[in-house]
Amino acid sequence: MTTNGVIGIMGGTFNPIHLGHVELIKAAHKQFNLDKILVMPSGSPVYKDQTEIVSAKHRCNMVNLAINDFDYMELSTIEIERKGNTYTADTLRQIESDYEKIYFIIGADSLFAIPEWYKPQYICANCHLLCANRDEYEIDELNRQKNLLISKYDAKIDFIKCDSIPYSSTEIRNRIKKKLPITDMVGEKVENYIKENNLYI
Repeated sequence: MTTNGVIGIMGGTFNPIHLGHVELIKAAHKQFNLDKILVMPSGSPVYKDQTEIVSAKHRCNMVNLAINDFDYMELSTIEIERKGNTYTADTLRQIESDYEKIYFIIGADSLFAIPEWYKPQYICANCHLLCANRDEYEIDELNRQKNLLISKYDAKIDFIKCDSIPYSSTEIRNRIKKKLPITDMVGEKVENYIKENNLYI
């Protein structure tokens, strides 16, 4: 029996979270009429180099600062609290019975990586994928991959219409090391938190 409505999940390392992430969440919320979006920092992401990832506590604090003004955005620590490597399939298994429908927000690069993910069939059966393209791929290329996943896994996939995000968390970390401003990338609250806690230097 479901206990809640239609939600979205925006996962990632959020190292750090930036305004591009927030704009993407806003676009997904508006276009797909989601009741709530869980912003879900990963614990031990299997497919990421973890050498530059700051503590879960810092990443969660930054997420809270970035989303505090939006009542439909909520920090979720499910993946932080789970021991071991972070797998999307395990997250969906943990929460699928709690919601009427789950949308999972991914980047275009992840659309191409799904066949290599842990239990892709289970993922595609238990959520509706929302894909955001940061202009890395041509739309024809994305549609071919979408059709491949539909054919192989009976996946449910839509594209989020949003402005291109001209920067990444990696670029932000590099700017911090060079002592360059990042206010227009992360917002004042997150920038102040990074400075106060001497992160990424």
